Amino acid sequence: MDWFMAAMVGAAGGASMEAVDVIKSIRWHRQMPWDVRSDTIDPPQRRADLRPGEERLPAPGWKAYCVAGVLRLLVSGALTGVVASSFPQRTNPLVAFLVGLGALSAVQQVSTLVPLMVKSTGRAALGGVVDQAQQQTLAPQQGGQQSGAGVSGDAVPGAETSPSTGVLQADPGLAAQQDPAGGGGAP
Repeated sequence: MDWFMAAMVGAAGGASMEAVDVIKSIRWHRQMPWDVRSDTIDPPQRRADLRPGEERLPAPGWKAYCVAGVLRLLVSGALTGVVASSFPQRTNPLVAFLVGLGALSAVQQVSTLVPLMVKSTGRAALGGVVDQAQQQTLAPQQGGQQSGAGVSGDAVPGAETSPSTGVLQADPGLAAQQDPAGGGGAP
C-alpha cells in the first residue's frame, strides 16, 4: 500500500470519528451540533472554566463545523501518510484506518509533550556547553604536567582522579548536595 492510498484510508478513519462525534451531539442535544448555543446546554450552570459572558455565546454555525471536519481529515490523512511512508511493508488498510481514527488524539497528546521535550533538550544542550567549558579549563592544567601523571583532586572541587586510569571523576557526594533546579550547591 503506497502512502497516498494509506492517507486516503486514514482520512476515512478521521471522517468516521467526525461522524461519531456528530451522532453523539445530535443524540445529546436533539439538534444539529452547529445549532447548539452554550446557553441551551442542559443544565446551564456556572462553571469555573467559563469567563463572564461566555455562557451566552452564539452557536458556531455550519461553517465552523465544516472547517473543523476538513482539518480533522487533513490531520488523519497526513499522519497516516507519514506512518505508511515510514513503514511501507507493515501498512495495510486496517492499520491505516486505525491510525486515521486515532490521529487527532495522538497529535493532541504529542503536542502536550512538546514543551517538556524542548525543555529537556535545552537542558541537555546547556549541559554539553558546560562540559565543553570545563574540559577547556582542564586542558591547560593537564598540559603543564607530565604525560604519565594524573590531575590532582584539588584542581577541580569535588573531583578525584582514578588511581588506575588517571582520569578525572566526579565525587558522588557532590551530586547529592547540588540543587536540582541548578541554583548551586549546598553551602
